Amino acid sequence: VVDSIMFAKIQQLILFYSIVNISKSFVTKYRFLDSRFPNRLSIGKLVLNSAKTNDIEVDVCVLGGGIAGSTISWLLQERENCKVALVDPKIEIGTWYPNYGEWRDEWHTLSDRLNLPELKDCTTNEWEVTECFFGGSNNIPITEKTSLDRPYVRVDRIKMQNLYRRRFKDANGITVASKLSSSRIANNLFDKSLLHDVSGSTLTLDNGNTIRCKVVIDATGLESKLVAKEDSMLARGSYYSIPTGFQIAYGFIATVDKLGPYNFSAMTLFDYRTDHLESNPQHLKEAEDKPTFMYAMPLSANTDGTYRVFWEETSLVGKGKRRLTFEECKRRALLRLEHHGIKVSNVEEEEYCYIPMGGELPDRTQRVIGFGGAANMVHPSTGYHACRMLAASTDLSKVIGEGIRNNSPSDKIA
Repeated sequence: VVDSIMFAKIQQLILFYSIVNISKSFVTKYRFLDSRFPNRLSIGKLVLNSAKTNDIEVDVCVLGGGIAGSTISWLLQERENCKVALVDPKIEIGTWYPNYGEWRDEWHTLSDRLNLPELKDCTTNEWEVTECFFGGSNNIPITEKTSLDRPYVRVDRIKMQNLYRRRFKDANGITVASKLSSSRIANNLFDKSLLHDVSGSTLTLDNGNTIRCKVVIDATGLESKLVAKEDSMLARGSYYSIPTGFQIAYGFIATVDKLGPYNFSAMTLFDYRTDHLESNPQHLKEAEDKPTFMYAMPLSANTDGTYRVFWEETSLVGKGKRRLTFEECKRRALLRLEHHGIKVSNVEEEEYCYIPMGGELPDRTQRVIGFGGAANMVHPSTGYHACRMLAASTDLSKVIGEGIRNNSPSDKIA
């Protein structure tokens, strides 16, 4: 094991010196392409850009205005008294995309942890009972259901987003309607638009603005182009990298004529039954090999006797050939409802959910701090992410805030 670790370290040293030897020609190329950064810091043979003047100068630049980026931006600006720029191309007009469901006791605990009592009111629905169907396998009757006396809530993502935006702006936070088009090519080196130096980082956004900051946080999501992941040998002393699985789901809010086996007063967390596919042996076999479940949230009862419901057919996790498509999840969802005699009308919105599950954690030697999906803060078995992110946000903001106040070096804060 020691020999393997030493070999991995030698490989990293070889890569580092290779980058150093080509860095002069590399950065000269980008100096030619962008004359806004004429001043340079030279560290050995490695030449780094250092901006002299900038459009925006802040302590922290947060990339991504979703739930993770909005949470950490607000905490740093209001609670840690940092100067923050929140960058997202739809920062003023966009709304958060997915539907979030959480256990009510966890949601209230997070509200207390964040000292944000308004968070408890950021729900559209609450159900006192959560139900599950596992019939059809392991000799469980098809009609049997499991009831959990644990309340569940649907997060009001629009109300929560507006709450964060208002608190952030009231604390004089800066929002920038743009994005950073940049990709990592090596640890702390990027192809364009993001340059680190000894005192901070300079970002050139797509709208032409530049941001000078001490700390960069990437909250752009699960497909981050900036965050490096740990080398498996250095992380665990193994050449085996953790393969990534994928949660795939198709969801939609629709009006239906009846609820069938689903209880209006309960949230259905799992319906794994396959009786709706028994008429087609091939479809049944596929569902047994690659199972999916229905997730149902009754939202309201209409005066004409119909119901408004959020339905979602989910493949919990699949890798390689076991990974399902959105089209297959949609097909199974509609077949399931048809089997129960539920007629669908007036589809309000559709949700295509794609969540990488598992994989390596972020490399701790990099200057860009990943947060939320960009840091793989996803439960590897369930896909839950919001609660884990919210729970970690207070600790992260305090560490960054303390580093800024103590004028600690950027690499030490990261």
